[in-house]
Amino acid sequence: MSWFFLNKKVGVLSIILDIQSGLVRGALVYEHTQIISVVTRDISGKSRVINAEHLTKRILKLISEVVEHLVRDANGNKISNINYILSSPWIFSQLKTIKIDYEKETEIQHTTIEKIIQDELKKNTKTADTQPIEQKVFEIRLNGYPAIAFEGKRAHSLEVSLSTSFASSALLAKVNDVVSKHLHIKNHSVYSALLLQYTALRESLKNKNEFIYIHVHSELTDMIIVKDGLCKHMASFPYGIKTLLRKLASETKESIESCDSLLSLYQGNKLNDAERENMQKILPPLVHEWSDLCTKSFEGVFDITNLPTSVYLSAHSHFDLFKEALTFQNKFNFDITQYDSIDIGNQITFGPVTAQSNMIKLYTFALHL
Repeated sequence: MSWFFLNKKVGVLSIILDIQSGLVRGALVYEHTQIISVVTRDISGKSRVINAEHLTKRILKLISEVVEHLVRDANGNKISNINYILSSPWIFSQLKTIKIDYEKETEIQHTTIEKIIQDELKKNTKTADTQPIEQKVFEIRLNGYPAIAFEGKRAHSLEVSLSTSFASSALLAKVNDVVSKHLHIKNHSVYSALLLQYTALRESLKNKNEFIYIHVHSELTDMIIVKDGLCKHMASFPYGIKTLLRKLASETKESIESCDSLLSLYQGNKLNDAERENMQKILPPLVHEWSDLCTKSFEGVFDITNLPTSVYLSAHSHFDLFKEALTFQNKFNFDITQYDSIDIGNQITFGPVTAQSNMIKLYTFALHL
């Protein structure tokens, strides 16, 4: 990217590293607002069987390739910091509401909230390998009522709704080791991809008080449900795009790469009659298996009649297939929008020859808030 630095004093350069279940996407960002390089690497679909050890090795290799590419694009200029953005299974996030009832009216301070957060972290950090990543407070209620300015207020009851995210210390150490082979950097931060995506949505859709967000990546699917302007439910289940392709490969006895092409031809209505008829028999049960897991992730948490109907869906391939799965029999009357089409304005820009990635744009936007 020497065109960018020619005759120009370089400001702050940072890296965003989006680490998904089967894909690593990296970006070089100038002054937190201009994306000047984007590179994506994914795990090839050749393997029909995948386990945790295999997946970890493949992801670390992709991280190495992506960082090496970005450092080369920096053209010898200093990179100040790196932001690791982790999707499942590399990070675990849970949502919880903690309620405390006091015998007497008690004054609530910021230290009161901090103690609740720290106590919750200690409860969940049960093994030496578990490392807390993020803590986000979504809502504080005093005597049952939402309170923004709570400092110094007195109450008989306190409720704190918060999310906590954890990752493997061993994994993060391996990621740092891989990165350090290409880049010596002290300033690094770790984030939950799901919570950053939610942050970008919340800011971009200020007029939307409730919605569902679903991210289908290679091996897993992540979900957030927002009601009354607040995150009310978080879930993750092991069924993603590559999961579907492996199941389809097993049914058709074709390679995973061939099934990927077959799906594209099917969605584009480019198969002959016999091929299309065969796909119409094989594919629906596989896709409905995914949609059933979606439903099970929020059953018992929400009254179906009170579920948000606006859905923002992200899938880096075969989007229409997952969209159709959610509208099967129109059970939930969902209005589905492609997450990548959300307009966040011109605050974040791309260089003139930079590969476009709306997900990276949204991450950059969320980190800049």
